[in-house]
Amino acid sequence: MNYMEVLQLAGKIIMENGGEIYRAEETVTHMGEGFGLREVECFAVPSGLFISYRGEDGNPVTAVKRVRRLSRNLTRVDEVNTVSRKVFSGKMDCDHALRMLRRIDALPGAFGGAWCIPAAFLCAAGFAAIFGAMWLSIFVSGLVAALVQAAETLIARFRSRGLAASVLGGLLTALLPNLLSLPLPSLQVELVIAGAVMPLVPGLAMTNAVEDTMRGDMVSGLAHGAQAILTAFLIAGGALLAMALFRLMTGGGI
Repeated sequence: MNYMEVLQLAGKIIMENGGEIYRAEETVTHMGEGFGLREVECFAVPSGLFISYRGEDGNPVTAVKRVRRLSRNLTRVDEVNTVSRKVFSGKMDCDHALRMLRRIDALPGAFGGAWCIPAAFLCAAGFAAIFGAMWLSIFVSGLVAALVQAAETLIARFRSRGLAASVLGGLLTALLPNLLSLPLPSLQVELVIAGAVMPLVPGLAMTNAVEDTMRGDMVSGLAHGAQAILTAFLIAGGALLAMALFRLMTGGGI
């Protein structure tokens, strides 16, 4: 039986969809023990998995799995955890687990594509309301976030979601409210921007960074922390660029 393929796929799905490093390591270890393997070890970093165990013939088996795709789909992580628990309790064999994991890996995002646009609207509008914005500013904040999400969805089709998407998101989030404030002088620009930027904040990366660091996994903690800080700097850079453009457009100078 191809135990290694099952273990690699389980760990890869968790890491590609926003799961913590420790969760991937524990899942791989528990599934290996559920299959009856000995000396199961898993070492994970944000860009890959190192898995080893001692096979039925007593010889060590080791493999490396590269993790390239990064997204956020905690439904897949939960499904893999369910498979892991069944394997560990002896209710699922290797072949069945492999079929289930392949099905999980092919699952579409729960709120992928166009669904992300109204979700961004509700998120930004909700935060703007929490920040004390009036009804007009709440609506505009949600509208700006929806437009930014639509732009990111378009960019994702060209496989350019990384740095370019963060800079563009920060630029549009700051530029659009300032432009709308010209025909709408009562618009609370600062609160609109504060609400619209919230869907862009790398909260999951920062949460994973803190959790990995608290567990003593410094490599993964530093990697996730650097990712979150870099994303925040890019969003802020895009916003600063937007403010400079707005001043130029309105004759205020840089």
